[in-house]
Parts: sequence; structure tokens; C-alpha cells
Amino acid sequence: MFLIILLYALCASTFTISKWGLAYSEPLFFVALRMLLAGIILGAYCIIQREPSTLKDLWVNAKKDYLLFVQIVLFHIYLTYVCDLCALKNITSIESAFIYNLSPFIAALFSYLWFSEYMTQKKWFGLLLGFVSMVYGLINPSQTTEVFTHSGPRLIMLLAVISSSYGWIVVRALVKKGYSPVFINAFGMFVGGLLALVTSYATESWKPFPVTEWLPFLQALLLLVVIANIIFYNLYGYLLKSYTATFLSFAGFLCPLFVAIFGYFFLGESFSWHLSISFFFVFVGLIIFYHEELRQGYSNRSID
Repeated sequence: MFLIILLYALCASTFTISKWGLAYSEPLFFVALRMLLAGIILGAYCIIQREPSTLKDLWVNAKKDYLLFVQIVLFHIYLTYVCDLCALKNITSIESAFIYNLSPFIAALFSYLWFSEYMTQKKWFGLLLGFVSMVYGLINPSQTTEVFTHSGPRLIMLLAVISSSYGWIVVRALVKKGYSPVFINAFGMFVGGLLALVTSYATESWKPFPVTEWLPFLQALLLLVVIANIIFYNLYGYLLKSYTATFLSFAGFLCPLFVAIFGYFFLGESFSWHLSISFFFVFVGLIIFYHEELRQGYSNRSID
């Protein structure tokens, strides 16, 4: 359980760092450089750790599963992060994190369709309790006007959430086939970064680059690559060996708590008592869901 809490504390920091970096760069260019750099680092690690013959076998197997790898590029990386950063430029980090907590419901649907995971009444109750608590924290009376104005960025963020949830289901499918999370992420990030770079060049202003100040931009970029692309992604992939994608997504309800704390101290974003009540009931829902996963035997067995 400690690793799950650490996972989402790291995840929360990426919202704050991304919001900081977006003050000095256009979103698509930010995504492109971040994914390309992370993909190169993880790809180099894969090459160093594997014998040439093993790499050849890996390439042969990967060609057989090319449709899954195409989905990794499009959904796990490209659409998720392009939509995420484009939306984050116009909403607060706290609001972004709350919208991301729709992930468990989307992941539950995808897991049901792909892996035939059974959802008991207690699990649905835990999910519903978490969802209602999340909505309560998001639309408390002092924030109602802000929440329901400018819905465009929120819909874009919702698209990012759907894409991310589906992407992790595809990652799980590839992990079950024997691919390492490091290799999956290295491939997806590098190719997805190339697509984002092409999109940036076609749509953003390059004079000569879509960056206003390089030093803070590079600082934010390097922090995100280390925390999100290297540590978070691979820790998440590791935890998929012991927990379902639905449970890990539901545990993401912990993320807004850390986002609110980081946003308050580093970005000057408000944190109300409504959020405290919301987080309490989110945690209760998480415990209900987690114990039901244990009873079903999902959380303590390998995905293989």
C-alpha cells in the first residue's frame, strides 16, 4: 500500500510541475520534448540491459503485436498528454486532478470488456462513494461558478482521462504477453513524442521555438522526465503485476489530496474545507473497494 501512496504523491507533483512549465512553453512542444527525452533514456536502458540476440527476438515478437503498440503510441502517450497539457493551460492543477479521478469508472468499463473482471455490488458502492465525494469537492458552493464556465478545457481533459484509462489497459495486455513495462513505455514515449513534435510544428508558433524562457522550462522538463516518465510510469507498470488496472485507477483518488497541497504551497491555488470532507469519503470508498479486491483475489495475484 505504501508504494501506491508514493505512486500518487509523485503523480500529484507532475500536475504542479506541468502547470509551472506551461508558463514558459506551448503545450505540444512541451509534450514532444518530454516524451522524446524520456523515450531515449528508457530505450538506452533497454539496450544496455539486453543481449543482441534477445533484442532480435523482442523485435520479432513486437511486430506480431504491432496493433497493440500502435494503440500504446496513440492512446497511452499522444492523445493523453496532448489533451492533458492543452487543457491544463486553462484550468487549475487541482481541478485537473479531480477530473482525472473519473479514471476508475472508465478503467472498470475497459477492464470488464477486455479482461472480463467482475464488479461486485461492494466495489460499485466504493466507486460510487468515491465519485460522489469527488464531485462534492469539485463543485462546492464557493466554486460552482468557476466549475461550470469554460467547459471546453474540461471536456479536453476528460478526453485525456478516457485515453489514459484505455492506454493502461493496453499496457496491461502487453505486460501479460511478456513485454517489460520499460520497453513498452520507451517505445510509446519516443514515437508519441515524434508525433507531438510534428503536431507542434504544424500548429504552434516556432520563432524560432515555442519557448519564452529556456531555463525554467528545462528545469520543469527534466523534473517531469525523471518523476513522471521514468519513476511513475515504471512503478505503475510494476504494480500492475499485483493489482488490477481498475484498483490502481481508483487509488488515484488520493492524487488530488497531494495536488491540492502542492498547488496551495507552490501555485497559490485555494484549498477549501469541502475538499477535506471529500478526501475523507474518497478514502472510505477506496478501503471498501480494496477489501473487495482482496476478497476476489485480484489484488494479491500476478496478472499472469
